[in-house]
Amino acid sequence: MESKLLPKTIEFNRPAKYKALKRLGAGACGETVLIHDENMDCYFVAKKYSPVFAQSESPDDFSELLTRFNYEARILFRLNHPNIVRVYSYYDYREFHTAYILMEYIDGENIVDFTRRNPSMLDNIFEKIIDGFSHLEEKNILHRDIRPLNILVDQIGNPKIIDFGFGKRLEDVHEDAGKSITLNWWCETPPEFSRSIYDFQTEVYFVGKLFEQIITEEGLSGFKYLKLVRTMCERNRDKRFKTFSEVKNAVIAGQFEELSFSPEETRAYRSFANTLSYIISSIDPSTKYERDHDKITPGLDAIYRQSMLEENVPRPNRIASVFIRGSFKYYTNHPFETEILKNFLSTLKSLPPDKQSIVLENLLTRLDAVQRTKPKPDLDDDIPF
Repeated sequence: MESKLLPKTIEFNRPAKYKALKRLGAGACGETVLIHDENMDCYFVAKKYSPVFAQSESPDDFSELLTRFNYEARILFRLNHPNIVRVYSYYDYREFHTAYILMEYIDGENIVDFTRRNPSMLDNIFEKIIDGFSHLEEKNILHRDIRPLNILVDQIGNPKIIDFGFGKRLEDVHEDAGKSITLNWWCETPPEFSRSIYDFQTEVYFVGKLFEQIITEEGLSGFKYLKLVRTMCERNRDKRFKTFSEVKNAVIAGQFEELSFSPEETRAYRSFANTLSYIISSIDPSTKYERDHDKITPGLDAIYRQSMLEENVPRPNRIASVFIRGSFKYYTNHPFETEILKNFLSTLKSLPPDKQSIVLENLLTRLDAVQRTKPKPDLDDDIPF
């Protein structure tokens, strides 16, 4: 049977129609509207791009602003995290000098108002917010407008980071860092603003100040992560957490102390972590880590099946590749016993999800201690290689 070629362009001539319900807000860049998809019976938020400050600009300048709006929407479209507002689609009406972003609707209230009524839930909210900002950091995206109104909490206590109107990739921030620094901030700004610095360590500061404000105003002296928040708010950058990944690891470490691991579980983890660290010589500074359990366990499973009859795992760099997404150097003469892999894999599978997360974060912290070096363009035959 002859197959037909797909058309170069697929056009749906029955576009979805939405019923506008109410205006949710308006700002310098336009307005947001609550809409309802009658066909799917779902609520969404439509953000219309109609910047006040661009009305006096030339058509070319306006087109450039619209292009940047599209670029930022594309960045956010790739984010998928339970504590970050989801962007579903982008509608470009350049011929009418506007565009729309279709986003998830969060039926909730800002974090300050929610916590005032539910102070006992702040510990859990803090953990989820740190996880959300850690995800943004992993994707190299700065929010740049952290304030109470931009963190909503739904009816069941799940927080969502919203409003990325100022969001930028880290590599693009140098172009207009001043926009973040000159915002009308709601709290004391960090000292690095005097040097035109805005980075992830700055975002750590503002998230810390947000929780500091809530703790102080509500008198929540029993807040579980009070010590971490104080370190996040340090004005001295040398004493402040540098990244959200560090804060997340500190949260995990605190949970580790509360959960008991058997001697056998601890021994299996330490043998695996020690051996993995032993075979790795150095890691590229730009390298990211794999944090998805659904990818890590099958990856280790496959390596074990291919090595279970051997005393040592052939090419142990494959084990490192399960956790390291990027370049690294390793020693070829350092063995990795198959029994160590077997015991760790068996232990990992037997643990509940919260303990699996603790084991993984501890392992990634161990990898963070490995030397960080850029790979040389011309490699020689010496080991490690």
